[in-house]
Amino acid sequence: MIVDNDFAGDPDGLLALAHHLLADGAVVRGITSTAIPRAGEPMPEGDTARDAVIELLDRLGVAERPVVSADTTARFADLVEPTDGACVLLEEAARYDDLPLFVCAGGPLTNVASALRADPTLAERMTVVWIGGGSHPEGAWEYNLMHDLPAAQYVFNHTRVPIMQVPQAVYRQCAMSTAELEHGLRSTGEFGRWLYSRFTSPPSFVRIAGHWPMGDSPPVLITALTTESSTSRKIPSPWIDDEGGYATNPAARDLVVFDTIDVRLLFADFFARLHLAAAV
Repeated sequence: MIVDNDFAGDPDGLLALAHHLLADGAVVRGITSTAIPRAGEPMPEGDTARDAVIELLDRLGVAERPVVSADTTARFADLVEPTDGACVLLEEAARYDDLPLFVCAGGPLTNVASALRADPTLAERMTVVWIGGGSHPEGAWEYNLMHDLPAAQYVFNHTRVPIMQVPQAVYRQCAMSTAELEHGLRSTGEFGRWLYSRFTSPPSFVRIAGHWPMGDSPPVLITALTTESSTSRKIPSPWIDDEGGYATNPAARDLVVFDTIDVRLLFADFFARLHLAAAV
């Protein structure tokens, strides 16, 4: 498992990472970071996302440390060499292992596209689970898609990599009230209280009312728990156009798209694992 996200952004990415690390059904070999500029705000400088990941690993007490990449600060179209995150992915794919390789991407597809461009045969050795894109069949503007549209276009339009997609309307099913989040995290020991603190001082671009979106968590369910209680279907992979819409792909392959996520199972498992970890 490679977990790829903008860990300096919305803190739901850190919550999903903690769940992946606690889950019995996942072996996290690498954690790759992307840093995304927000409207009207400069790109974060330094290893902001990487620092957040290292602190999480320290506080969670992870003994066998995954490789952690530096932040990606460039868009796919501006890259000449593979990103640091792409190199982590390429190295893991080259290592022999009986386990299937999943890349769980909760942000833009910059690192994934960079790795596939460096080695197109990588498409034969991994599956991408992506939180992003609009609903099918039309598509639409969506945050993770449009913050590096050329990367998503490269992955969908010009590679054969298998993709399991959780589009915007589906990942929005994953939400917690602020009271639910506070109760669930503050009651689960020192780590839970630290994780809750990330939600009490979010980045300035985050605007929260009575709930928190937890859209980065579905890949944990898909890769480490079960998909039997969620619903998905296979459709021809679309061609992504310059507005984020979907068109007919002349070289379509099967795309697994999720229509519902078993939110109860997903978050009940997360809080149960936090309680069990705190009791050790």
